[in-house]
Amino acid sequence: MSFGPSVGNVGMYIAREMLASVPEEDRPRYLRLVEEIAELKYQLGVEVARQLPRLLAEHDTDLVQTYLDQVKSVAASGWKSSVEVAKQLPDLYDAPDPAMATAYVDIVTEATAGPAEADEDTKLLASELEDLEREIREMEPKIQRAQEIKSHLAAKDRRDETRRKHAVDLAAALPSVLARLRPKYRPVFLMEINRVAAADSEAALEAADTLLDLLNGERLSAEGAEEWVRRGLDVLERNKEVGRGYFRLGSKYALDVVEELHEGLALKDVARVLKLYATALCGRDVAIRSTLETYAIEAFGSDHVVLPPDMRYFEDDDTNFTAYKVATAHGAGRIEFGTYDFRIDEIPDLVGGLEARYGGSL
Repeated sequence: MSFGPSVGNVGMYIAREMLASVPEEDRPRYLRLVEEIAELKYQLGVEVARQLPRLLAEHDTDLVQTYLDQVKSVAASGWKSSVEVAKQLPDLYDAPDPAMATAYVDIVTEATAGPAEADEDTKLLASELEDLEREIREMEPKIQRAQEIKSHLAAKDRRDETRRKHAVDLAAALPSVLARLRPKYRPVFLMEINRVAAADSEAALEAADTLLDLLNGERLSAEGAEEWVRRGLDVLERNKEVGRGYFRLGSKYALDVVEELHEGLALKDVARVLKLYATALCGRDVAIRSTLETYAIEAFGSDHVVLPPDMRYFEDDDTNFTAYKVATAHGAGRIEFGTYDFRIDEIPDLVGGLEARYGGSL
């Protein structure tokens, strides 16, 4: 047996043997009634599908309709109770007193629905709950925004605390830095460090040490220092960590900017020519060293001439180069005529005469 397309969805509720037990002329009505009940609840449709073949076979149309109406009335209060009522009612219809079925339905309905006032309270509470849930839904965007603001403020507090810590470090470090800075550079130094401190206290701490070296070593002029800081602030605005690295000369870009802004003639650009010049004057090999290297070599010696890392006394490179040659010739002259080879024990008679005349010991 096949249900065919006219059966629709009731095939989910009705077993084949159930449909087979219904007279063929009653099957369309049977299917329609089951589907009607099943729309209330799937489980209720299953139970009614079990009971209807018996009712259709043993009772008239009015009783079948009464059965469906009673099941629906209970279902209005609770579908689980209505499933049980749908199961029990057919037996009660066979009882000697037909009123038993009606009384049974009334009892179950009252028990399921509860007191009227309780039902009214439930409706009021349900309405209030619906209003509250609507308000909560309306509040959700505000709650989310509040959480975002809290996170933002917490992050700002952490940044502020870090900034204040570095400000304390800067306050402790600046006096010693200023004491080592050449007086002529102090105004521009203070102005530029103030600009960096306004943007980032940690970067200002890095910039203080760096500018001290750049200005004292005359690698930057006052104008060059201002431009170097300006470019560093641009980097700092885009990325704090990269900007801090710039101010500690920790990036190639920072070094390139220093090189670009460096004024005067660099020693490294003419050192080879000056070496040949000094060697020709002395008649032996003479090295050219920068004052930046004096931490590793003697400031004066018979094998090298010490010169500043750049020459900026004049406005053009040619005149600065001439100044380099003059300084190189002066140093080479000292080497050539033995200024650094002199030893006091080579003139004992002169030393003795001086001691005898002036007293004491040389």
